[in-house]
Amino acid sequence: MRGNLLLLNPTIKYLETEHYAVAVSDDKFKIVWFNKPFRSLFKNRKLKGMSFLKLFGIIEPLKFKPTNINSLPLPSFNSKLTIIPINDKKNTPNNYIVKVESLDVIYAEKKDDEILLNNLLFQKELQNILSLILKEKSLKVITEELIIRCISISKGDFGLVVFHNELNKYSFQYVDPEKLLTNESNVEKEIKANFSFLSKWFLLNKKSLVALNTNDNIGYNLARIFQSEALILSPCFFDDKLLATIIVGKVKNGFSPIEMTNIEQFAAILSFSISSIHTRELKDVLESKLLQMQKLETIGKLSSGMAHDFNNLLSSIFGSINLLKRGGPVREDYNRLLDNIEKCAIRARDLTKGLLSFGKPNSRRKELVKPNDLLGEISKVISQTFPKQIKFEYDVANSLYDILGDSTEIYQVVLNLCVNAREAIENSGTISLSARNITIDEKNVMRFPLFKKDNYVNISVSDTGSGIKEENILKIFDPYFSTKIKDTGSGLGLYVTYGIIKAHQGYIEVDSKENARTTFEVYLPSYEPNVVGRPIDDNKIILLADDEIMLRDLLADLLESNGFNVIKVSSGVEALTVLTEEIKVDLIIIDYNMPEMNGLQCIERIRELNFQIPIILSTGSLNFETKIDLPKLGINSILNKPYEFDAMMSTIKKLI
Repeated sequence: MRGNLLLLNPTIKYLETEHYAVAVSDDKFKIVWFNKPFRSLFKNRKLKGMSFLKLFGIIEPLKFKPTNINSLPLPSFNSKLTIIPINDKKNTPNNYIVKVESLDVIYAEKKDDEILLNNLLFQKELQNILSLILKEKSLKVITEELIIRCISISKGDFGLVVFHNELNKYSFQYVDPEKLLTNESNVEKEIKANFSFLSKWFLLNKKSLVALNTNDNIGYNLARIFQSEALILSPCFFDDKLLATIIVGKVKNGFSPIEMTNIEQFAAILSFSISSIHTRELKDVLESKLLQMQKLETIGKLSSGMAHDFNNLLSSIFGSINLLKRGGPVREDYNRLLDNIEKCAIRARDLTKGLLSFGKPNSRRKELVKPNDLLGEISKVISQTFPKQIKFEYDVANSLYDILGDSTEIYQVVLNLCVNAREAIENSGTISLSARNITIDEKNVMRFPLFKKDNYVNISVSDTGSGIKEENILKIFDPYFSTKIKDTGSGLGLYVTYGIIKAHQGYIEVDSKENARTTFEVYLPSYEPNVVGRPIDDNKIILLADDEIMLRDLLADLLESNGFNVIKVSSGVEALTVLTEEIKVDLIIIDYNMPEMNGLQCIERIRELNFQIPIILSTGSLNFETKIDLPKLGINSILNKPYEFDAMMSTIKKLI
């Protein structure tokens, strides 16, 4: 026996380091050696020479096969007994190694192996999904891949993502390999009903929720509608904002803590992806909008320059006509020719004002507009005139904010969008006209990055027509651009629409897909009227400053024909000279665009010298009322070229 032990010395040296309880027996099952953990199992008993069969209460002799390893349960020790034969050259066992392993330790090691394997699998899936995020621009594709991996790594049966959009609206994306979700509409209805509460729960707890199909569980209704034993709902937060929720379900069984942790990590990746893609899309939108604005601004500057020069010519025409008409009786055909010239000049004046309103926009006529009344009128027109096969939906909120602007132009904008919607529908379809109040502030300014923080009236026109091709979206506001067949439209509709909205300090956005729904969103700032004081009447001496000699002389003749005394100068410097020579002047008309010192600089100098004379600024542009502070500069009124003489005379009489 000692010889056998000597032969086993290398094995025994190894077994001494084993943390399990281990013993060695002879071929008669009698213990010849044991380690300390084995000794601790039987503290007060003699072990050497004792049969391990008797020691562990194994009554029937074991029928060993020489080459077999035998395992037996030891319930009283909460352990497993493993008997390993050590055979000689004839394949006959000379000794046995007896190993006692605690089931708790075995389970813990098994769990460790499971965790290690799970972590390796998760790291592999994580590497794949991160590589996808770097290359993929579609949120739909990334979301689908994430759901597939959540189902795979948690051994789930199905999964979906609920996207939390603005105004408590939701959108959904499913992955259902086994086709278990047979009624998605009922599922979505139940989710919407439950998420008004669950969203608050997520915001408060910032952790996942396990929904079980038991009456006392918070997610019972969802588990029931999914016909699942368990669901895990993992919220996707970014910067404390709930962007989406991942839902993974199991028809049978529940989720382990490891599976929950993995899904939560995928939820964090999805929240980053949503934010990253939204930022990328916002960047693309901003770049395209800035490019569009620069292009439109360039067109506007060119048109404004032409219109400014044209206005001066028109002013001379109007002045000449006015003086000729005041010169006494003339032949009937002569008067008819003058009337024709005047009508043509009026048309030209309206055209130049249209050019100016695009390049340097400002609403020509400002009044308090009631959007509810205006949209109600448009609704009547559409209902009475549009084809019956087109369904018209009207959804306008009560008590919309008031707007300061030109009601005719706003009416034109909305009706024009509705007409475009009608033309986009070939046979049958739906046009929707809706409006609501919206406030742009810190909470939603990321959604409207180009907007000023303010209250707006949001008017929306949607249609289910042919849509707009992606390559045409950036062109639709260009002059003369049209997707219509030649000679069926001018293409100026949206060009003019853009100019009018810009003139009202508003914004317009378009969202469209080819052969799908098109939506135009118009945002017009709200207005609360202020009380403005009226100037006091005085004398009748007018100082007229304009470097356009022909126009200045015509205007002077007109003023003199109406009983005013006029002092004519050609620059701002000359105007200051007249005022400092103690000549009493009761009204000043100053042109903005003059050499040496422009009109604004001259007015600033006049006010610095403490002259309290009423001042009218004349200009060929239409943007001054929105770009400068008239009361601060001491400007009492603005006259736009070409002059409307009746309106000008009315203004002058109010000021002096």
